[in-house]
Order: sequence, then C-alpha cells, then structure tokens
Amino acid sequence: MSTQLNFVRGHCGWDVVTLLPEGLIPASEELATSVKILSAPLDGGLEVGWLGRGARPDEITLRMVNSTTRSWIPMCGGMTQVIGKALLETFFQQHFAIDRSQPLLHLKLITPSGAIPIRIESQNGRFLRVTTRMDNYVAFAYQRGIDSLVLEGVPVQRIGTYAVIDLLKLERRYPGVDFTRRDPGPHLELVNEVLRAFRSHMKLSGVNGMLYDDRPEGPGRFRVFPRFYSDDLAAARIPWEFQCGTGSIVVAMALAHEGRLPFTRGKATALLEWGSHRSTPDPYGIRTSSLDLELDSGRVSKASFSHDVVEILAEGRLTVPGY
Repeated sequence: MSTQLNFVRGHCGWDVVTLLPEGLIPASEELATSVKILSAPLDGGLEVGWLGRGARPDEITLRMVNSTTRSWIPMCGGMTQVIGKALLETFFQQHFAIDRSQPLLHLKLITPSGAIPIRIESQNGRFLRVTTRMDNYVAFAYQRGIDSLVLEGVPVQRIGTYAVIDLLKLERRYPGVDFTRRDPGPHLELVNEVLRAFRSHMKLSGVNGMLYDDRPEGPGRFRVFPRFYSDDLAAARIPWEFQCGTGSIVVAMALAHEGRLPFTRGKATALLEWGSHRSTPDPYGIRTSSLDLELDSGRVSKASFSHDVVEILAEGRLTVPGY
C-alpha cells in the first residue's frame, strides 16, 4: 500500500533535499521510506531529513539519510540551509509556530553530531540568508580523527569520514588530466578509484570526497569540487557542482591544519567557490559559500557558513510506493 506524506523539497546550489515532519509514519519505517524517496521514480534528491519538535521551543530535532550511504548520517550542512528557508516560507512555519515577523531568528537543530545553531535573516517575512554554526560538527569530526594517507599514489587528508584532496597533488599524480570537469570520463574515473580505496580503508558503504585548489575564477579564495562516491554513483548524476555545507567545513579544517588560511588573532574568513565555471558552466554563475572560523592551539574551534543559493522547489503531498 502506498503512503502519502507532507513534504518540502529544496536545494542549496543543486544539493536537493526532501524534508518531512516526524510522526507521519512509525519511526521504524523512516529509513526504508527515506531510501524509497531518494530512489527512482521519486528521485527525492541527495538527502532526506525528518524534522521533529525538540525539548525546548527553539529546538528542532533533525535526523538525516543520504543517497551515498543510503543510511542515517550524523550531519548535512546543506540541509540546514534549506531548513532555514523552509521554516519561513512553507508549511513548516505553522508546524513549528515560527514567528516570521522577527527579522532575525535563532534556532537549534538537534542532530547526531550535536546541537547546530542556525541564524535566519529575513525581511517582511521573506528569507534572506541563513548562517549555520558548525562548532559541534567540528568537534565531532576531530573526535573521528585526522590522518594523512596515500591512496592510489595520491595524498589524501582524512577529516572525520571525509576524503579531502588537494587538486594540485592529484594533477601531479596524473599530469594533463582536467579534474575540474564533472562530466563522465577518465578525470572522474581516476577520482573514483581513490575514493573506492578510501572506502575500503575506512570500511564505509559510501564516501564523501572533497577536492580543492587555490585557483579561483571569481571572488573566492579557494575552489571546491564535491566528488561523492557510491556504487550507483548517485551524486554524479547532478550535472553541476553542488554546494556541501559539511564539505566546506572539512575543507576549511584541512586548510587550517596545513596553515593555508590567513588567521589574525585566531580568526579567519574564507570565501569558497563551487567548481569551475569554465569547465562546468552553472546557470547561477559562480556560486560561493562564506565561512567564519576561529582557531585554538592550531585546531579549528568554531566555524560557521552560509551558502549564496538556497531555494524551495516544491511542497505538498508525496506518494511513496508500497513496493
């Protein structure tokens, strides 16, 4: 028997997510339902998020499933950006009794990686921007460890469960290959070989990879290229580079670890560009994420980010097949 669920679908720079309120189905069925939503024929995006009422009025619980692991994940930064807009402009505003008359709202998303505060800016009840504070996620990633690895002859920095790769080092291993391209070809296959080796090393079902370099094409300081790997290559189906909130934080942690960010009195800002507009022209132009960071004893202690493209795509009732 099919199931109908109230939903909101949105994206932040092509990272499409489907949001649902808790309590529509038994909790024991949420994972299987999420996988159905992520799969054909629904194709609900890269992640599904279940939102519930927290212990306090300013808290919302958030549990997430992604298409790379097809299981529960501890955090999705991009989803928090879409949630900020959905809480003002969709049925979630009434569901959580959000007062959108206030130009600045402070809420906490309670996730498996800890409490994630979000600050939602608006004007006349319409969304302007959301800033996601990732301090607890940074601590969560550090607890999982940082390692320097060499996989398939390529230096890889492990930040938590992310594989972070300096694009220049990848190019030195494979001269003449343009790894900024996202379309199928040897450039993507070689990266997938490294990510498969990382998956085997970490014993993961799917791998989140982030490539970066310091050759911006616009206002940014660094470019970032998400390259998530799973057997079905779900994330590779997106024709443009997608923005990734947790990915932006782990790249910043890697850069800070290597001393490549200009910290002044323990604080730094960084503007990241997503992909290469020359290699993969994007309808939005050059998209960016802004990060604010603080350093303590050589480690990132505080981090927040905001994406420049956040949109609601649809809301209504979703029919989940019974098979």
